[in-house]
Amino acid sequence: MKASNKIARRKFLQLTGISGAGLALGYTFIAGKAPAIVHTEAGDNSLASEVNPYIFIDDKGKITIYNQRPEMGQGTFTAIPMIIAEELEVNMENITIMPSPANSEKYGDQAVYGSRSIMENYELMRKVGASAKEMFITAAAAKWNIDTAQCYAADGNVINRNTAARLSYGALVTDAKKLSPPSDPKLKDPKDFKIIGTPVPRKDLDVKINGAAQFGIDIKVPGMLYASVEHSPVFLAKLVSFDDAKAKAVPGVKYVLKTQREVFGNIREGVAVIADNYWAATQGRKLLDIKWDNAGNEKWNTQNIKEDYLKASQQKGESFDTRGDAAAAINNAAIKVEVIYETPYQAHAPMEPMNVVVSVEKDTCSFWGSTQNPNGMRSFLAEKLGIKEENVAINYTFMGGAFGRRSMTDVVEEAAILSKKVGAPIKIIWSREDDITQGPFRACSLNVCRGAVDNNGNIIALEHKVICQEIQNQSGNDMKPSGATTEAVNTDYAIPNVTVSAVLRKLPVPVFYWRSVYNSTNCFAHESFIDELAYAAKKDPLDLRLSLLKDHKQYTQVLQTVAERSNWYQPREKDTGKGVAIGERSGAFVAMVVEVKNTNGKVKPVKVSVAIDCGTAVNPAIITEQVEGCVVMGLQAAYQSITIQNGKAAEQNFDTYKMLRINECPDISVHIISSTAAPQGAGESALPNVAPALCNAIFDLTKKRIRVLPLNLDEV
Repeated sequence: MKASNKIARRKFLQLTGISGAGLALGYTFIAGKAPAIVHTEAGDNSLASEVNPYIFIDDKGKITIYNQRPEMGQGTFTAIPMIIAEELEVNMENITIMPSPANSEKYGDQAVYGSRSIMENYELMRKVGASAKEMFITAAAAKWNIDTAQCYAADGNVINRNTAARLSYGALVTDAKKLSPPSDPKLKDPKDFKIIGTPVPRKDLDVKINGAAQFGIDIKVPGMLYASVEHSPVFLAKLVSFDDAKAKAVPGVKYVLKTQREVFGNIREGVAVIADNYWAATQGRKLLDIKWDNAGNEKWNTQNIKEDYLKASQQKGESFDTRGDAAAAINNAAIKVEVIYETPYQAHAPMEPMNVVVSVEKDTCSFWGSTQNPNGMRSFLAEKLGIKEENVAINYTFMGGAFGRRSMTDVVEEAAILSKKVGAPIKIIWSREDDITQGPFRACSLNVCRGAVDNNGNIIALEHKVICQEIQNQSGNDMKPSGATTEAVNTDYAIPNVTVSAVLRKLPVPVFYWRSVYNSTNCFAHESFIDELAYAAKKDPLDLRLSLLKDHKQYTQVLQTVAERSNWYQPREKDTGKGVAIGERSGAFVAMVVEVKNTNGKVKPVKVSVAIDCGTAVNPAIITEQVEGCVVMGLQAAYQSITIQNGKAAEQNFDTYKMLRINECPDISVHIISSTAAPQGAGESALPNVAPALCNAIFDLTKKRIRVLPLNLDEV
């Protein structure tokens, strides 16, 4: 389903700050003593005029655009200003981009997850730029005493059509700010776009290369203390007691305190060693003598979790999509296919581990760090500390990877509690081992799939049952899953009898949103099973998908495109196999073909071809990067897992939870479908396809089905 990108006039007026009369001069950051963190050198902006909360222009014509969505590698720092610049008629080379403060009244939702940033901001940002442009045109027309129709804007200037005279935005800003902005500005025809649809280089690239960019882990503030927190290795263990004598003897250690963080209704406890430097804090932590009550949770391991899921799979499950009578059709079918697929836990494992700086002082709080949800973080801290939101300053930085993990508040909660207790800013840095072993993780799953083929080779029935934990339902007694647990089970396939259901499990292992969420597990099962049905029906797997989706324009187009670009219908080269998988995530449709090759007895992927329809491609280079990143992360997840042993995560660092190496990465070819439709989400859409396309390719080559992840290529 495509997300709606329409924005109401009332909301546009609210979010552009033009519901009142006139324009404001200058800019005030939110309350709090903390200075705002900027990503680029913008100079003194205090004398610039606020055309609207997103656009500042000084009398020299210097243009600053405030980007209200945090940057975690997905490209919003460049793409959102591109949309504004397009309608404002300014060159990207001539603007400075800065992060906006966290302010829901001025900027609305500032969260970055679910691949929503561009699709939610496209129309609004176009209107932001177009409204400002019309104000400059009106101001220029008044100076020349002519009708606005005799003026047009280009390259940060308003030009007189009659005389070719021009006035820069800088020369007009004083007059323009006195005007009442238009509430419904005219937008450009897409055929006239000069910026949107072009591969504008990332505006954050230089500062990331030269080291000037600030990430959360770089932050230092006056009077800051460091905290290193020992958490129970066994999930949901309770703290019984601790001896801190040796830890306190370490030079630089100031305090040793009990702390806690809430993870979806479950309280997870720890002991924090606080010192005036990070080394002292970590050394003191190693000397803690802690006793834990594991509460029986040490019994859990990967094997008995699987057994629990298998037992649960016998339950009927909660139905979410039903048409026809799948059970009857399968029971009476000429050909039946019944299989089970397994996917493991995965860590987020961003290159920058979790960290934050929080300072609590009386009734104010300042936050420094990387977050996917500035407004949510502001609300959380206000509620947790019992203070007003306007007294919480959120200063967010670039993120060194996020993948959903940085929308959580658990680390921040610990820092806030500790800062309040000791009366100083607290910086918490999780080690790599903390980051991987503590989770939360992508949920593991068991998928039970049943299907039927008639005597004519038609797919007549499909049942797909998902057994998994649910992110929003990890505590309490409610055992009813939501439909979110079945996302990526593709009911667009024209199969007459379908049942989609889910069974909820609750375990002490914490789970959370992981890039593409349940799509990444369910798509593996669903698209692998469609391939198995194609084999049972003696049909080409890509042709079968086309026949079942002949009335679906986007799927048909991406399938036909990827078939052409991957040479699907050409005879297979010796020792090669190809597999296909499709999917939709956040309104974007993806078809992927993975080609594998057997070289000297070792099978590995050598080429990945991707076709994506994500509506208007604001910046095709960034979209290509996102798809490539999805492929790399999808391959890594196909090869790795978090295993549970004695109630805790066994993998601790990149030696056991390995990242994909450059020499393991196949050639990736991305093909973006040309479209003038509203933009859709591209940041996660290609990841779910990777594992099924890869495993389908392995079957094409070896006739060996892979139904359990992680995949060990050495055993293929």
